[in-house]
Amino acid sequence: MAALNTVQDYVTAVRILVQDQVPVYRYADGDLVEALNEGILDANRIRPDLFLGVTTLPSYVTPVDATVVAIDPLYRVAFTYYMAGWVQLRDEEYTQDSRAAAFMNHFNTILTSAQG
Repeated sequence: MAALNTVQDYVTAVRILVQDQVPVYRYADGDLVEALNEGILDANRIRPDLFLGVTTLPSYVTPVDATVVAIDPLYRVAFTYYMAGWVQLRDEEYTQDSRAAAFMNHFNTILTSAQG
C-alpha cells in the first residue's frame, strides 16, 4: 500500500480494499470521507492519547483532494480498515457483514495492541 498522507490517498486505498475501483463507484467519495471522519471520532474514544494537545479533532470534506490527513503514521492503515468496514456495514445491496466486521476488528486491534 502506498503512503497514506492525503484524503485522496485514503479514498484510493479504501477503494482497493472494498474492490470498488471502476467508475461508476459503488461508494460515493462523500461516504468514504464521512467514514474517515467517523474513524477519527472512534479512535478518539478508544485512544484519546492519539489526539493529545489537539483542541479540535480533524474533519475532512469532499471533494476528495490533496488535503493532508493529520493521523499518526503508525495508525494510518487502521483508518483504512475502519473506512472499509464502515462503508460495507452501511451497504444494503452488497452487504458483507463478516468482512465489514473483520475490517472493524483490525482497526480496534491496531489501535489497542500498540498501547504501551
